[in-house]
Amino acid sequence: MRLISCRLQNVRRHRLLELSFGRQLTLIAGANESGKSTLVEALHKGLFLRATATGRGVDELRSRLHAGLPEVEISFEAEAETWRLRKRFAGAGGTCQLSNASGEALSGPVAEDRLAALLGFEAPVEGRRIAQLPERWAHLWVRQGDAGLNPLSGSQERYDHNRLVEQLQRQGTSTALESGVDQLVLEQIQQQVAELYTTTGRVKAGSPLAEAQRRSNEATQALAIAQQHLVELEAAMEQWRQLNERLETIEQDLRPALQRELELQRSINLLLAQLQPLLQQEQERDQLTRQQQQGQQEQQRLEEQLAGLVKQQNDQIQQRDQRMRQRQELAEQLQQLTQRQDLLQLLLDLQQLDAEAEQWREHQRKLQQLQAEAELLKQQLAALPEITADQVRQLRQAEQGLAQATARCEAMAASLDVLSSDQSLLLNGEMLNAGERRCLEASAQLQVGSGVLIEISPGGGEELPHALAQQQHCRQQLEQLQQALHLNNSEQAETIERERQRLERDLNNLRQAAKSIPWSGLQQRLDQLEPRRQTLLQSLNTQQPLLNSMADQLGGREPRHLDQDRLHNLQEQLRRLKRERSEELNSCERNLQELEQGLQRQQTSLVQQRNRKSELDGSLKVVAQRLQTLGKQQPEDQALKSQQQQLERWQVELETLQAGRRSAVDAAQQLQALEQEKDQLLSQRGQTEQRCQSLGANNPVAELEHRQAAWEDAEAERQNLEQRAQALQLLLERFHRAQSSLAERYSEPLQAAISPYLSALAAEGARAAQQPLLAFDPQQGFHDLQLHQGEEAFAFERLSGGMREQMAAAVRLAMAELLKPAYGDVLPLVFDDAFTNSDRERQDGLKQMLLRGMDQGIQIVLLTCHSDDYLSLLNDANNNPPEVIGGIERTLVKLS
Repeated sequence: MRLISCRLQNVRRHRLLELSFGRQLTLIAGANESGKSTLVEALHKGLFLRATATGRGVDELRSRLHAGLPEVEISFEAEAETWRLRKRFAGAGGTCQLSNASGEALSGPVAEDRLAALLGFEAPVEGRRIAQLPERWAHLWVRQGDAGLNPLSGSQERYDHNRLVEQLQRQGTSTALESGVDQLVLEQIQQQVAELYTTTGRVKAGSPLAEAQRRSNEATQALAIAQQHLVELEAAMEQWRQLNERLETIEQDLRPALQRELELQRSINLLLAQLQPLLQQEQERDQLTRQQQQGQQEQQRLEEQLAGLVKQQNDQIQQRDQRMRQRQELAEQLQQLTQRQDLLQLLLDLQQLDAEAEQWREHQRKLQQLQAEAELLKQQLAALPEITADQVRQLRQAEQGLAQATARCEAMAASLDVLSSDQSLLLNGEMLNAGERRCLEASAQLQVGSGVLIEISPGGGEELPHALAQQQHCRQQLEQLQQALHLNNSEQAETIERERQRLERDLNNLRQAAKSIPWSGLQQRLDQLEPRRQTLLQSLNTQQPLLNSMADQLGGREPRHLDQDRLHNLQEQLRRLKRERSEELNSCERNLQELEQGLQRQQTSLVQQRNRKSELDGSLKVVAQRLQTLGKQQPEDQALKSQQQQLERWQVELETLQAGRRSAVDAAQQLQALEQEKDQLLSQRGQTEQRCQSLGANNPVAELEHRQAAWEDAEAERQNLEQRAQALQLLLERFHRAQSSLAERYSEPLQAAISPYLSALAAEGARAAQQPLLAFDPQQGFHDLQLHQGEEAFAFERLSGGMREQMAAAVRLAMAELLKPAYGDVLPLVFDDAFTNSDRERQDGLKQMLLRGMDQGIQIVLLTCHSDDYLSLLNDANNNPPEVIGGIERTLVKLS
């Protein structure tokens, strides 16, 4: 996979950014905050993030400076095809288009899935799974600040582990992990372990070990039951003894005292029944007196509270009226700000519409220009004869064939030169003159004077006629081709054919340029913009008074003549003022609502207090009348005192009895409870006797000994099976350990690929003393990356910041070199300010390392703030100024 070009629009600070990538190296230079990391992030998300994604991943691409949704367009090579990808990130309305030079054009989810397949993944990253995005090509995409991280740490997906192992196996650099016999033995061990254990390490149900454990558990339970029976028998005998002791206590101690207590209680109740009316009157008089005093105090307190509530209510009414006036003022200000903000948005929409219309008109002009140039090229192409390369080749071959046949005939023909003659010479009856030369291709008679006749025969024998026939055939074939093409020779045909190729190539270039222009419906889109523009203008005309007001505030400048940045600033100021007024209005609304609620609560409380005062006045009047009535009744003092003394004596005796039994329960209830307890105790004693007889029917001690022996046998069987299972697990663990030892051979070819890069990085004297070390595990993958220097090996995390960057780069270059056969024999490796901690002395080594990567077919994209450090990597860095350096193989781009 190779990057060809990209185009970003409305991506953070980039309004429009277009650049092409060199086949070997692309050096992108720019100061901090010039958008280098934005370019890297946009390329990465364009390749791997779904266009319909939402959330933080898409919000990070959106521009705060330019209106419009972020768009990313990337051209790349994959699977021997040139592909063009265009994504527009707009949440659920996002679009994805993917096409190639063969005419395949996809869009939507189908394009997303095809793109993911081209890049070696099953599907693109969803917005809700944005955390997976940094894992995609983490070994090839070195973000700013991540250059010093270990490329082999974390998930295996970060460095394309499966495909890397596959390439190592295909290259034949790694031997098999195990033989067939080893695999068979391992399968047998795994099968036996699987018969005993589940995949989670638990004992499998139904296995011999599980059955042994079940029998052991059953024996353990039976042993526990036998032990429990013995314990229950002893407990039942102890319970029977305690029940007898409790029954004796009830009959001898508790029942007589409770019966005497009941007699006293009945006597006291009879006397209380006689004293109750008098006592009730006395208690009622005391209670009414206390009630009258409390009511008078509460009446005074209510009068004070009512006066305070009335004053507080008046204050809150004044505060409420003040807040209502403030709310009205804030609402009017907020309405004015909203109208101005809507007006500014109309102006911005109008400017955006004009800019869009100008863009479509520019596309229209460019398309017309391309069409005119294409028409001119077609006319020039039509003016030339239609001659193909095959026809030129045939004409050249015919000329060569005629020349060869002619040379052959001339080699076999006889030559006759007349130098001088004093007699007449006749060749086949034709006069020859002095200085004349004839070529004889057949036998001829030469007559000298009148008496000499000479027979002349050329060489070659019977081959000469054949050669002459071949020469005639070649001459006819050449003449036919010249007549068909209307040309005299192959040089003219070749000149015309080269001119036709040039014209067709130029015409094809024009067609490719026209593809980048959205030519379909240009005029229709322009026509569709005009109604929207008229609608916006009408809306602005209806708000002319507001425009005049804003013009006065801007010092007489018409708002519609302001540029877009000025309008954005004004809109931001209005938005800030509107937010402040909204907060003030919300605060005022809350305060007003709290005041209304407070007034409502106070009104309710005031009504409640007044109702309570009215009730209290009526209650005090009733209490006074009742006290007056009770004061007229006079009890018999002497009889009352005698009855009270008798009552006190009985109560003292009753209290003594109650204190002796130490229970707050009534004596009758306690006596009834004792009777019930006695019945229950008698029933329990009978049940306990039966239980003791039942538990002692069989000898519990003998049963316990029998269960103990059965448990020992089951436990021994369980331990034997568990030891065998543990032995199988240990054997399987040893097998895996040996398997892991063999698997370490995968690390050797990767180390061999890393070593040349470290050698290019190191100084001349230290090249042989600096080697990489790493381990491989079938489950864990590549890990434990170290650098061997001298006689000591340093873990990657213990290296200095600069050395971590350099070694990580060497590992990434080596992995890209090994992985590129799986991606069309080329992979892009992106370094975004990746060598910030590397010292100047290592610059030459870094360049040598990058040059080696380019020689191995890796496409390197290097982004840096210090382009001067890497200019020597470019082909023509010394011949062109940095701003325009560019070549077919290597390219320099400067971001401003």
